[in-house]
Amino acid sequence: MTTFSQLVKFGALLALSGAASALATPFKVELSAADPALTCGSTSTPTLTFSGTQPKGTKGLALIFWDEQPGALSGRWLVYDLPMSSTKLASGTASSLSIGGGKVAKNEAGQPGYTAICAKGHHDIYIDFYALDVASLKLPAGTPLQTLHAAIKRHKLLEAKAHQTWQVK
Repeated sequence: MTTFSQLVKFGALLALSGAASALATPFKVELSAADPALTCGSTSTPTLTFSGTQPKGTKGLALIFWDEQPGALSGRWLVYDLPMSSTKLASGTASSLSIGGGKVAKNEAGQPGYTAICAKGHHDIYIDFYALDVASLKLPAGTPLQTLHAAIKRHKLLEAKAHQTWQVK
């Protein structure tokens, strides 16, 4: 069973090209520590909340949900082509290739959608939340992680990075 010791608030901000000085409030993403989607075997996606000021020129949003264990980094959930008006991703079916008006890519395991973390031991969860200069990356749902990650890198205006450590017993 996955346990968290506190409410996980993801809000760390990394600014690119001095964009932080133009922001009124930090660009961030939040995840509840009590989210049932974080439990091994979950068939639903986590609920995420977005807030803060997007940089000038933002036309779309994307996110990558990473899991890191010693010696291994795995992309568990990749969502892109989200409308810039998005403030929340409600929980959905883990295998879905669409959510919140956006598309979902294949994860590191080659599966469409989100996969909960089940491997025992220490994990570091990272969520990379991106403001993009395009409304669409023009990639079909189910695109492989590496292809999507390269496209995001070409179009990112700002990236908010979040981190939380946790144990699976």
